Amino acid sequence: MSYFFESYSAMVIGEILTVPRNREFALESIASKLNIALESLIPFFKQLEQMGIVSSIYPTSEVISDYRKRVSEYNRQQEQTIEKTTQEKLPYAFSNAEQKYTEKVGGITSAMFELTYNCSEKCIHCYNEGATRNDNEKSARGDRQELQWEDYKRLIDELYEQGLFKICLTGGDPFSKPFAWDIIDYLYNKGVAFDVFTNGQRIIKDVERLANYYPRLVGVSIYSGLPDVHDYITRIPGSWERSMSVVRQLSSLAVPMNLKCCVMRPNVKSYYMVADIAKQYGVVPQFEVNLSDSIEGDRCVSKYLRMTPEEMEIVLRDDNVPLYVGKEAPNYGGQEKLMTRNPCGAGDNSLCITPEGNVIPCCAFHTLFGNLREQNILDIINGSEERKYWLGLSLNDYEDCGRHDYCAYCNLCPGNNFIEHGNPLKAGEVNCSMAKARYELAQKMMAGYDPLEGKSLRERLNELPDFVPMKIQRESSLHDYSDTRLKVGG
Repeated sequence: MSYFFESYSAMVIGEILTVPRNREFALESIASKLNIALESLIPFFKQLEQMGIVSSIYPTSEVISDYRKRVSEYNRQQEQTIEKTTQEKLPYAFSNAEQKYTEKVGGITSAMFELTYNCSEKCIHCYNEGATRNDNEKSARGDRQELQWEDYKRLIDELYEQGLFKICLTGGDPFSKPFAWDIIDYLYNKGVAFDVFTNGQRIIKDVERLANYYPRLVGVSIYSGLPDVHDYITRIPGSWERSMSVVRQLSSLAVPMNLKCCVMRPNVKSYYMVADIAKQYGVVPQFEVNLSDSIEGDRCVSKYLRMTPEEMEIVLRDDNVPLYVGKEAPNYGGQEKLMTRNPCGAGDNSLCITPEGNVIPCCAFHTLFGNLREQNILDIINGSEERKYWLGLSLNDYEDCGRHDYCAYCNLCPGNNFIEHGNPLKAGEVNCSMAKARYELAQKMMAGYDPLEGKSLRERLNELPDFVPMKIQRESSLHDYSDTRLKVGG
C-alpha cells in the first residue's frame, strides 16, 4: 500500500523511517524531538498500527507467518465472495498517493529497469529486441553489452536523491540476471519500493526469499488455464505448471500479485480462465488485448497473432479487459482527448533503462535520450534535447491523432507510432486498428447490436473455431527505429 503524508504527519513519518525495519523506537523521543505533544501523537500511531506501518508487537517469524496466512485467506475470500460491478473494474480517472507524491516532488520518481532480454521462455508474441518466433531462428536477445551490478547501484543512488520511490524490475525475465537479487536487496535496505515482472521459472525455490523483501507487486505471466495453450505460447513444455507453482506460493505468502495475460488468437478461447485462477488465489488478473509489434519492427504479432474482428468484439465485452466497450462505461468506452496535453506521460516522471544502459521513455517507446555508459543519469535527465522536445509536445502536435471520432476510443501509445514510422507523432496502424474496432463496436451497440448474441461471454468464446497451431516466423519491416533519437522539431 502507498500512503501520502504532509506537514506534521510527514515529519513524524520521516522520523520513523530513520529507524531500520523491525527495530524499536519510542513515541516519547519523537514527540520530544519534533516538539509535538505526546497526547496528540498517540491517536496517530494507533492509525499507523491499523494500517500496518508500525506494530506494538515485535514481528517474530511466527507472527509474520501467522499474519501472512490470515491475509492470504482474506484475499481469497474477498475475490471469491465479493463480486465487483463493471464500473468498479473499469480503469477510469483516479487519484492515489503515488500521484500526489510525484506532483509534489517532480522529477523522476519511478523507473523501469530492463535487466536483460534473456529469458527462460520464448514467447511467440515477445516484443523485445532479438526475440525469435520459432526454434529455427537464432535468438539475438543476449547480443548486447549489458549493465552490471555496480552500474545499477550508482543509478539507484543518483535517482534516490531526486525523489525515487519505486522501481520495476523486468526483462526478459529479470531473474535471468543473477545480480537481480543484489538489486532487490539494495532497494529493500534503501527503502525503495519495487515491482517484479517475471514468469517465475527461475525462482521456484526462492519464492519465500522474494516474499521476505516485501515486493510492492509481482506480475506473473499466465496465458491460459489450459497448460498446453500456455506452453504453446511460451514454447517451453511444462512452463505453465512451473509458473503456477510460483503463483501458489506467492498467494500463500500474501504477496500482492497480478496475473499478466496477453490475449491473442492462440488463447482467445481460454484466456478468461486466468481470471478464474486469479479469483481462486486472491490476486488480480491483468489482460492486454492491444498487442504491440516487435520493438525492432517485426510485424509477426499483427500478421499471425492479432484476434479476428469477431474475436475482438467478443473479448471487448469482457469487463475484466481495460479496453472494455459497453454501456457501463462513459460513452461506451470513449474518452475525449485533451488536445493541449500530451496523451502520454512517459519520460516525464518515469524512465526506462534498457539492458545496455539506453535511457528511453518507456519499455514500449524505444527512442533514445542518452546512454549511461556515456553520461550519468542526471546529465541525461537535465540535458537531453530530445527529452525536452518530447515533454514540450501536446496532442495538437500529432499529425493525425485526436482528430477523428474513433480517436476517443484510442489507448494512444506513441511507442507504437515510433515502431512503425520512427516518429511518435504519426499515427500507427496498431493504435488505429484498435481505436476503430472499439469505436465501431460502440456505435453498433448503441444501435442495439449484441456481439454476445444474448449469451454469456464464455459461451460465445466456446463457439469460436479452435486455433490451428502454425509455424510463426518473423515479418520484418524495412525499418528498425529502435533506440534511435527523435528528430527535434519534427
